[in-house]
Amino acid sequence: MRPSSLYALFAVTVVAVVVAVLVSLGGGSAETDPRVRQPVLPNLTQRLADVARVTDIKGDTKTTLVRRDGVWRVEEKYDYPADAGKMKTTLFGLAAVKYAEPKTAKPDLYSRLDVEDPGKKGTDSALVTLSDSTGKLMAEMIFGKRRYDIFGGGNDGIYVRKPGEAQSWLANGSLTLPNGTLDWIDRRISMIKADTIASAKFISPDGATVAISRAKKGDKLALAGGVPKGQKLKSDGALDDLARGLDYFSLDDVMPATSVPFPDKGVSQAIYTTLDGMIVTIYMIERDELTKDDSGKDVTKKKYWVKLIATGAGKGAKDAAEFNKRVAAWAYAVPDYKANAFKTRLSDLTEPEKSS
Repeated sequence: MRPSSLYALFAVTVVAVVVAVLVSLGGGSAETDPRVRQPVLPNLTQRLADVARVTDIKGDTKTTLVRRDGVWRVEEKYDYPADAGKMKTTLFGLAAVKYAEPKTAKPDLYSRLDVEDPGKKGTDSALVTLSDSTGKLMAEMIFGKRRYDIFGGGNDGIYVRKPGEAQSWLANGSLTLPNGTLDWIDRRISMIKADTIASAKFISPDGATVAISRAKKGDKLALAGGVPKGQKLKSDGALDDLARGLDYFSLDDVMPATSVPFPDKGVSQAIYTTLDGMIVTIYMIERDELTKDDSGKDVTKKKYWVKLIATGAGKGAKDAAEFNKRVAAWAYAVPDYKANAFKTRLSDLTEPEKSS
Protein backbone atom coordinates (compact mmCIF):
# COMPACT_ATOMS: atom_id res chain seq x y z
CA MET A 1 0.00 0.00 0.00
CA ARG A 2 1.34 3.40 -0.97
CA PRO A 3 2.04 5.95 1.85
CA SER A 4 -0.61 8.31 0.50
CA SER A 5 -3.26 5.58 0.65
CA LEU A 6 -2.14 4.62 4.17
CA TYR A 7 -2.48 8.21 5.38
CA ALA A 8 -5.90 8.51 3.79
CA LEU A 9 -7.07 5.33 5.52
CA PHE A 10 -5.71 6.59 8.86
CA ALA A 11 -7.52 9.92 8.41
CA VAL A 12 -10.80 8.17 7.64
CA THR A 13 -10.38 5.97 10.72
CA VAL A 14 -9.73 8.97 12.99
CA VAL A 15 -12.79 10.79 11.67
CA ALA A 16 -14.91 7.70 12.24
CA VAL A 17 -13.74 7.39 15.84
CA VAL A 18 -14.42 11.07 16.52
CA VAL A 19 -17.87 10.82 15.00
CA ALA A 20 -18.63 7.73 17.10
CA VAL A 21 -17.65 9.56 20.29
CA LEU A 22 -19.71 12.61 19.36
CA VAL A 23 -22.71 10.47 18.54
CA SER A 24 -22.46 8.65 21.89
CA LEU A 25 -22.36 11.89 23.88
CA GLY A 26 -24.53 13.85 21.52
CA GLY A 27 -28.17 13.09 21.02
CA GLY A 28 -29.25 14.69 17.80
CA SER A 29 -29.02 17.79 15.68
CA ALA A 30 -28.97 21.15 17.43
CA GLU A 31 -30.14 22.75 14.21
CA THR A 32 -33.42 20.85 13.91
CA ASP A 33 -34.58 20.38 17.51
CA PRO A 34 -37.26 22.97 18.34
CA ARG A 35 -36.13 23.23 21.95
CA VAL A 36 -32.81 24.88 21.06
CA ARG A 37 -32.61 28.40 22.56
CA GLN A 38 -35.85 27.79 24.48
CA PRO A 39 -35.95 27.94 28.32
CA VAL A 40 -35.44 24.57 29.99
CA LEU A 41 -38.12 25.65 32.49
CA PRO A 42 -40.81 27.16 30.22
CA ASN A 43 -42.73 30.27 31.34
CA LEU A 44 -40.81 30.47 34.63
CA THR A 45 -39.75 34.06 33.98
CA GLN A 46 -43.39 35.14 33.88
CA ARG A 47 -44.32 33.04 36.93
CA LEU A 48 -41.45 33.64 39.35
CA ALA A 49 -43.83 35.39 41.76
CA ASP A 50 -45.96 32.21 41.87
CA VAL A 51 -43.12 29.98 43.08
CA ALA A 52 -43.83 29.08 46.71
CA ARG A 53 -41.83 25.90 47.18
CA VAL A 54 -38.44 24.76 45.88
CA THR A 55 -36.86 21.37 46.52
CA ASP A 56 -33.23 20.58 45.83
CA ILE A 57 -32.18 16.92 45.96
CA LYS A 58 -28.44 16.47 45.68
CA GLY A 59 -27.02 13.04 46.39
CA ASP A 60 -28.98 11.66 49.33
CA THR A 61 -29.64 15.15 50.77
CA LYS A 62 -32.95 16.94 50.27
CA THR A 63 -33.45 20.64 50.96
CA THR A 64 -36.93 22.16 50.96
CA LEU A 65 -37.40 25.90 50.69
CA VAL A 66 -40.82 27.37 51.39
CA ARG A 67 -41.97 30.97 51.04
CA ARG A 68 -44.13 32.05 53.98
CA ASP A 69 -45.32 35.63 54.42
CA GLY A 70 -42.80 36.79 51.86
CA VAL A 71 -39.84 35.10 53.59
CA TRP A 72 -38.06 32.05 52.21
CA ARG A 73 -37.40 29.44 54.90
CA VAL A 74 -35.55 26.11 55.05
CA GLU A 75 -37.82 23.32 56.30
CA GLU A 76 -34.99 20.93 57.18
CA LYS A 77 -33.53 23.61 59.47
CA TYR A 78 -36.67 24.26 61.52
CA ASP A 79 -37.93 26.95 59.11
CA TYR A 80 -34.88 29.12 59.66
CA PRO A 81 -34.69 31.97 57.09
CA ALA A 82 -32.95 31.18 53.83
CA ASP A 83 -30.41 33.51 52.28
CA ALA A 84 -32.68 35.94 50.40
CA GLY A 85 -29.97 36.99 47.97
CA LYS A 86 -29.11 33.40 47.16
CA MET A 87 -32.77 32.55 46.60
CA LYS A 88 -33.21 35.48 44.21
CA THR A 89 -30.06 34.62 42.26
CA THR A 90 -31.06 30.95 42.02
CA LEU A 91 -34.61 31.60 40.83
CA PHE A 92 -33.51 34.11 38.19
CA GLY A 93 -30.71 31.73 37.20
CA LEU A 94 -33.17 28.87 36.75
CA ALA A 95 -35.41 31.02 34.57
CA ALA A 96 -32.49 32.05 32.35
CA VAL A 97 -31.16 28.57 31.47
CA LYS A 98 -31.85 27.67 27.82
CA TYR A 99 -31.37 24.52 25.75
CA ALA A 100 -28.30 24.71 23.52
CA GLU A 101 -27.27 21.28 22.25
CA PRO A 102 -28.59 17.72 22.70
CA LYS A 103 -26.19 15.31 24.36
CA THR A 104 -26.31 11.65 25.33
CA ALA A 105 -29.49 9.65 25.76
CA LYS A 106 -27.62 6.65 27.15
CA PRO A 107 -28.09 6.14 30.92
CA ASP A 108 -24.65 4.60 31.34
CA LEU A 109 -23.12 7.88 30.18
CA TYR A 110 -25.18 10.20 32.41
CA SER A 111 -22.56 10.15 35.16
CA ARG A 112 -20.07 11.85 32.84
CA LEU A 113 -22.36 14.87 32.76
CA ASP A 114 -23.70 14.51 36.33
CA VAL A 115 -27.28 14.15 35.10
CA GLU A 116 -28.02 10.70 36.55
CA ASP A 117 -31.11 10.25 38.70
CA PRO A 118 -30.37 11.88 42.09
CA GLY A 119 -31.23 10.56 45.51
CA LYS A 120 -28.23 8.27 45.93
CA LYS A 121 -25.18 9.01 48.06
CA GLY A 122 -22.20 10.00 45.96
CA THR A 123 -24.13 11.36 42.98
CA ASP A 124 -23.44 14.97 42.00
CA SER A 125 -26.63 15.60 40.05
CA ALA A 126 -29.24 17.96 41.49
CA LEU A 127 -32.98 17.57 40.98
CA VAL A 128 -34.73 20.92 41.38
CA THR A 129 -38.53 21.14 41.53
CA LEU A 130 -40.68 24.25 41.75
CA SER A 131 -44.27 24.33 43.00
CA ASP A 132 -46.89 27.02 43.57
CA SER A 133 -48.78 27.79 46.78
CA THR A 134 -51.35 25.05 46.07
CA GLY A 135 -48.61 22.43 45.76
CA LYS A 136 -49.00 22.14 42.00
CA LEU A 137 -45.76 21.26 40.24
CA MET A 138 -44.60 24.14 38.04
CA ALA A 139 -41.29 22.77 36.76
CA GLU A 140 -38.58 20.20 37.41
CA MET A 141 -35.16 19.51 35.96
CA ILE A 142 -31.96 17.61 36.75
CA PHE A 143 -28.92 19.89 36.68
CA GLY A 144 -25.45 18.50 36.25
CA LYS A 145 -21.89 19.59 35.61
CA ARG A 146 -21.22 23.23 34.88
CA ARG A 147 -18.96 24.19 31.93
CA TYR A 148 -17.35 27.56 32.38
CA ASP A 149 -17.09 29.83 29.31
CA ILE A 150 -17.96 26.93 27.01
CA PHE A 151 -19.83 29.27 24.66
CA GLY A 152 -17.17 31.98 24.82
CA GLY A 153 -17.51 35.57 25.92
CA GLY A 154 -18.02 34.53 29.52
CA ASN A 155 -21.12 32.48 28.68
CA ASP A 156 -21.23 29.32 30.77
CA GLY A 157 -23.05 26.09 30.16
CA ILE A 158 -24.63 23.42 32.33
CA TYR A 159 -25.79 19.89 31.54
CA VAL A 160 -29.47 19.17 32.15
CA ARG A 161 -31.97 16.36 31.78
CA LYS A 162 -35.70 16.33 32.38
CA PRO A 163 -36.75 13.56 34.82
CA GLY A 164 -38.27 10.63 32.97
CA GLU A 165 -36.65 11.57 29.65
CA ALA A 166 -33.61 9.83 28.20
CA GLN A 167 -32.25 12.85 26.32
CA SER A 168 -29.70 15.03 28.11
CA TRP A 169 -28.66 18.51 27.02
CA LEU A 170 -25.96 21.10 27.25
CA ALA A 171 -27.78 24.28 28.23
CA ASN A 172 -26.71 27.90 28.18
CA GLY A 173 -26.71 29.42 31.68
CA SER A 174 -24.62 30.36 34.71
CA LEU A 175 -26.61 28.56 37.37
CA THR A 176 -24.80 27.73 40.62
CA LEU A 177 -26.73 25.66 43.17
CA PRO A 178 -25.70 25.56 46.85
CA ASN A 179 -23.91 22.38 47.87
CA GLY A 180 -26.03 21.42 50.87
CA THR A 181 -28.84 22.43 53.21
CA LEU A 182 -26.69 24.71 55.36
CA ASP A 183 -25.52 26.57 52.26
CA TRP A 184 -29.10 27.67 51.59
CA ILE A 185 -29.65 29.36 54.95
CA ASP A 186 -28.86 32.94 55.93
CA ARG A 187 -25.67 32.37 57.94
CA ARG A 188 -25.40 35.94 59.20
CA ILE A 189 -26.06 36.39 62.91
CA SER A 190 -24.88 39.97 63.26
CA MET A 191 -22.80 42.66 61.57
CA ILE A 192 -22.15 45.09 64.44
CA LYS A 193 -18.96 46.97 63.63
CA ALA A 194 -16.09 47.07 66.10
CA ASP A 195 -15.93 50.87 66.11
CA THR A 196 -19.51 51.02 67.44
CA ILE A 197 -18.64 48.95 70.54
CA ALA A 198 -18.34 51.02 73.74
CA SER A 199 -17.41 48.12 76.00
CA ALA A 200 -17.17 44.35 76.19
CA LYS A 201 -16.90 41.96 79.12
CA PHE A 202 -15.91 38.30 79.04
CA ILE A 203 -16.84 36.07 81.98
CA SER A 204 -15.42 32.55 82.22
CA PRO A 205 -17.36 29.73 83.91
CA ASP A 206 -15.08 30.06 86.97
CA GLY A 207 -15.93 33.77 87.28
CA ALA A 208 -12.68 35.18 85.87
CA THR A 209 -13.49 38.42 84.05
CA VAL A 210 -11.85 40.51 81.35
CA ALA A 211 -13.32 43.89 80.35
CA ILE A 212 -12.46 46.52 77.75
CA SER A 213 -14.04 49.93 77.12
CA ARG A 214 -13.78 53.39 75.56
CA ALA A 215 -15.53 56.66 76.43
CA LYS A 216 -16.61 57.72 72.95
CA LYS A 217 -16.35 56.74 69.30
CA GLY A 218 -12.84 57.13 68.01
CA ASP A 219 -11.20 56.58 71.38
CA LYS A 220 -8.78 53.73 71.76
CA LEU A 221 -10.04 50.71 73.66
CA ALA A 222 -8.48 50.16 77.06
CA LEU A 223 -8.26 47.17 79.39
CA ALA A 224 -10.29 47.68 82.55
CA GLY A 225 -7.89 48.18 85.46
CA GLY A 226 -5.04 48.64 83.02
CA VAL A 227 -2.43 46.15 81.95
CA PRO A 228 -1.01 44.36 85.04
CA LYS A 229 2.41 45.50 86.20
CA GLY A 230 5.23 43.66 84.47
CA GLN A 231 2.90 42.61 81.64
CA LYS A 232 2.16 43.96 78.17
CA LEU A 233 -0.45 43.30 75.52
CA LYS A 234 0.56 40.50 73.18
CA SER A 235 -0.31 42.69 70.19
CA ASP A 236 -1.35 46.27 69.52
CA GLY A 237 -4.62 45.09 67.99
CA ALA A 238 -5.56 42.57 70.67
CA LEU A 239 -8.37 44.68 72.15
CA ASP A 240 -9.67 45.75 68.73
CA ASP A 241 -9.90 42.08 67.79
CA LEU A 242 -12.11 41.46 70.83
CA ALA A 243 -14.42 44.29 69.78
CA ARG A 244 -15.01 42.50 66.45
CA GLY A 245 -16.86 39.64 68.13
CA LEU A 246 -20.26 40.69 66.71
CA ASP A 247 -18.91 41.76 63.31
CA TYR A 248 -19.15 39.23 60.48
CA PHE A 249 -20.61 36.87 63.07
CA SER A 250 -21.92 33.85 61.19
CA LEU A 251 -23.25 30.42 62.13
CA ASP A 252 -22.08 26.91 61.41
CA ASP A 253 -25.42 25.35 62.37
CA VAL A 254 -28.73 26.35 63.94
CA MET A 255 -31.45 24.81 66.13
CA PRO A 256 -34.39 26.18 68.10
CA ALA A 257 -33.17 27.64 71.39
CA THR A 258 -35.40 25.21 73.30
CA SER A 259 -33.58 22.26 71.72
CA VAL A 260 -30.20 23.15 73.19
CA PRO A 261 -30.27 23.07 77.02
CA PHE A 262 -27.88 25.44 78.76
CA PRO A 263 -26.84 24.32 82.26
CA ASP A 264 -26.59 26.61 85.28
CA LYS A 265 -22.83 26.03 85.42
CA GLY A 266 -20.11 25.82 82.80
CA VAL A 267 -21.46 28.69 80.70
CA SER A 268 -19.19 31.38 79.28
CA GLN A 269 -20.57 34.88 78.78
CA ALA A 270 -19.60 37.73 76.46
CA ILE A 271 -21.41 41.04 76.97
CA TYR A 272 -21.13 43.74 74.31
CA THR A 273 -22.47 47.28 74.76
CA THR A 274 -22.74 49.57 71.75
CA LEU A 275 -22.25 53.32 71.76
CA ASP A 276 -26.02 53.62 71.09
CA GLY A 277 -26.85 51.74 74.28
CA MET A 278 -27.72 48.25 73.05
CA ILE A 279 -26.40 45.42 75.23
CA VAL A 280 -25.93 42.01 73.63
CA THR A 281 -25.26 39.09 75.97
CA ILE A 282 -23.88 35.88 74.51
CA TYR A 283 -24.14 32.65 76.50
CA MET A 284 -21.87 29.87 75.25
CA ILE A 285 -21.41 26.19 76.03
CA GLU A 286 -19.20 23.41 74.66
CA ARG A 287 -20.70 20.10 73.55
CA ASP A 288 -19.10 16.91 72.29
CA GLU A 289 -21.07 15.87 69.22
CA LEU A 290 -20.87 12.90 66.89
CA THR A 291 -20.14 13.89 63.32
CA LYS A 292 -18.36 12.50 60.27
CA ASP A 293 -14.93 13.33 58.93
CA ASP A 294 -14.07 13.76 55.24
CA SER A 295 -13.84 10.00 54.78
CA GLY A 296 -17.32 9.45 56.25
CA LYS A 297 -16.01 7.94 59.49
CA ASP A 298 -17.83 8.76 62.75
CA VAL A 299 -15.80 11.09 64.96
CA THR A 300 -16.50 13.10 68.10
CA LYS A 301 -15.89 16.81 67.76
CA LYS A 302 -16.23 19.69 70.18
CA LYS A 303 -18.88 22.17 69.09
CA TYR A 304 -19.62 25.59 70.55
CA TRP A 305 -23.26 26.67 70.87
CA VAL A 306 -24.45 30.16 71.75
CA LYS A 307 -27.69 31.91 72.62
CA LEU A 308 -28.04 35.67 72.38
CA ILE A 309 -30.32 38.21 74.02
CA ALA A 310 -30.29 42.00 73.68
CA THR A 311 -31.51 44.80 75.94
CA GLY A 312 -31.09 48.55 75.87
CA ALA A 313 -32.38 52.03 76.49
CA GLY A 314 -33.26 54.84 74.08
CA LYS A 315 -32.12 54.00 70.57
CA GLY A 316 -30.52 50.91 72.04
CA ALA A 317 -33.94 49.59 73.05
CA LYS A 318 -35.20 49.82 69.46
CA ASP A 319 -32.04 48.15 68.15
CA ALA A 320 -32.40 45.41 70.78
CA ALA A 321 -35.99 44.68 69.79
CA GLU A 322 -34.97 44.22 66.15
CA PHE A 323 -32.00 42.10 67.15
CA ASN A 324 -34.09 39.81 69.39
CA LYS A 325 -36.70 39.42 66.68
CA ARG A 326 -34.09 37.73 64.51
CA VAL A 327 -31.98 35.75 66.97
CA ALA A 328 -33.65 35.21 70.35
CA ALA A 329 -35.53 32.05 69.34
CA TRP A 330 -32.40 30.27 68.13
CA ALA A 331 -29.26 28.53 69.32
CA TYR A 332 -26.27 28.77 67.02
CA ALA A 333 -23.20 26.62 66.52
CA VAL A 334 -20.37 29.08 65.90
CA PRO A 335 -16.85 28.88 64.41
CA ASP A 336 -14.00 28.10 66.78
CA TYR A 337 -12.30 31.46 66.22
CA LYS A 338 -15.39 33.31 67.44
CA ALA A 339 -15.82 30.95 70.38
CA ASN A 340 -12.21 31.55 71.41
CA ALA A 341 -12.86 35.30 71.49
CA PHE A 342 -15.97 34.87 73.66
CA LYS A 343 -14.04 32.87 76.27
CA THR A 344 -11.07 35.26 76.45
CA ARG A 345 -9.05 35.33 79.66
CA LEU A 346 -6.46 37.91 80.71
CA SER A 347 -3.65 35.47 79.95
CA ASP A 348 -4.84 35.35 76.33
CA LEU A 349 -4.19 39.09 76.00
CA THR A 350 -1.03 39.75 77.98
CA GLU A 351 2.49 38.42 78.33
CA PRO A 352 5.51 39.32 80.49
CA GLU A 353 7.51 42.35 79.47
CA LYS A 354 10.98 41.53 78.27
CA SER A 355 13.64 42.59 80.71
CA SER A 356 16.23 45.00 79.34
